[in-house]
Amino acid sequence: ADHATAMPGELADGGLSTAALPYIDTQLENGMQDRVRSLLEEEMRTFRPRSNALAHLPAPELTLENTQLLQSELIRIAEGHAMAPLDMSRLQMEAPAHGHQSDPQAWRRAINNAQSQLEHQTNRLDNLELLQQQGPKAWRRYLETLEAALRRVHSAHEAVQAEITAVNRKRKYEQQAAAVTLRNLESEWLEGVSKNALIEAAIAKAKAEHAALEEKEAASRALPEA
Repeated sequence: ADHATAMPGELADGGLSTAALPYIDTQLENGMQDRVRSLLEEEMRTFRPRSNALAHLPAPELTLENTQLLQSELIRIAEGHAMAPLDMSRLQMEAPAHGHQSDPQAWRRAINNAQSQLEHQTNRLDNLELLQQQGPKAWRRYLETLEAALRRVHSAHEAVQAEITAVNRKRKYEQQAAAVTLRNLESEWLEGVSKNALIEAAIAKAKAEHAALEEKEAASRALPEA
């Protein structure tokens, strides 16, 4: 209803309609295909979307840029400082240095480090045992989850394809129905053009006959009376 007052090729809000009649306009004359393609390419170079395609989506909340860690890293990069190397000392099992061989605290730190390394290796062995026992089941469950997700995606894809097919079918039906009206209007237009041509020919003939009669009358008046 909003488009009822719009001119052909225009929308009620002033935008241009890009709709065509592909199910009707199937026959092109020689060279017309290239001309249509060039016109489309020229139009697409100047075409701009009528609205923002992302307007319906909320703006993302970028909270990471406000974190202290990121701010410190950005400052380091801006000042040109090198990144601090990773501290690998806690992964090493070394005795106290020669100057600290008699320091009980140094030995206590070395023992604590060795105990943490031993605990870490124990956890790795436990994880390997759990992987051997539960790994195949967990992997099968993961594959089942992926298959379920794949089925959902296929189902959604089929639903979209069905909607696309329904839209195309509706467009084809509407265009084929409009084709009858277009052909009738074209026939009426051709008939009107033909009638106008016949009327113009009849008028021209009548003018010629009228001019001939006027000349004949003028000639008869010019003759001397007997």
